[in-house]
Amino acid sequence: MIGRVLFVFVFLPGILYAQTARTRALPDPYYPQKPAGELKLNYYYDRTGRWVKFSDWIPFLQKKYVPRYFEDFYDLYHLPHHYNVLETKESIYFLAASLSTRFRHPKNALCKIETPEDDYKYRNLMHMHVNLVIMRMFLRLGSLYDKRHLYFHDLDHADDLEISFRIAQSYYMQAKPFWENAKRFAAAADEIKKELDLPAMEDERYKILNGRLDFERIIALHLAKVNKKLEVTSAFLDEEGRPRPVKKKMQKDIEGMFDERFTADPLSPPVLDPEWKELPLIPGEKEDDMKPLENVFPGKNK
Repeated sequence: MIGRVLFVFVFLPGILYAQTARTRALPDPYYPQKPAGELKLNYYYDRTGRWVKFSDWIPFLQKKYVPRYFEDFYDLYHLPHHYNVLETKESIYFLAASLSTRFRHPKNALCKIETPEDDYKYRNLMHMHVNLVIMRMFLRLGSLYDKRHLYFHDLDHADDLEISFRIAQSYYMQAKPFWENAKRFAAAADEIKKELDLPAMEDERYKILNGRLDFERIIALHLAKVNKKLEVTSAFLDEEGRPRPVKKKMQKDIEGMFDERFTADPLSPPVLDPEWKELPLIPGEKEDDMKPLENVFPGKNK
């Protein structure tokens, strides 16, 4: 046993020596080679020489998305978690544009369409849902200009609050016709008893027809509250004057900042026309173009 152990220790150094000698004798290409020639590292900036990347010679393809159908505009609708006035108006723009466009082929619809009755119900459900979303968008716009509680110390800004409340009132009024159209399309979709693979829209249709979703009451409540706030601010301004004396002094102080070196247009007092109307969301469109279509499905009863 002792002899075998000595035999292993005697031959082990020889094996290690042979491996070391063989490793040292590896061919020269085994080791990293130094780069030969001129190394161009700035080819990202110099695109005129021989060192330009091949991918830079390929022209860039501009991908331009052109919506054509109802579903295309509906896909463009979005509202971030923290939204402002412009983002809400953008959503209204795409949704209103979808109401005046035709639908995709039934095989490219948002759900499975098997019969003409399914297609008829699908179109009514989509119009109902889009009208509901537009109505909610107008309510959101009104809430951005509205104020939940009006305290006595808020009347220091009564001049601006009166204008803001009138704008909120106009947005609440614009939400009414879209709710009426949503009810009409929900009733038309209810003619087909088969349910489509659009559970959220089917749920909205059921709640509208059964009275569980009643935005007419909600809109009326918003209008009643904003009208009370308008009465308070208007009565206060009738006593103080429009604009108030404090507001006039503030206005003079601001206008006094302008001189020959600072020739910006002087600020004018807050003024709102009795019939406040906003510019159309779609440039070049008429007032009637923003209204939903009266007869979207020719040959079908409303």
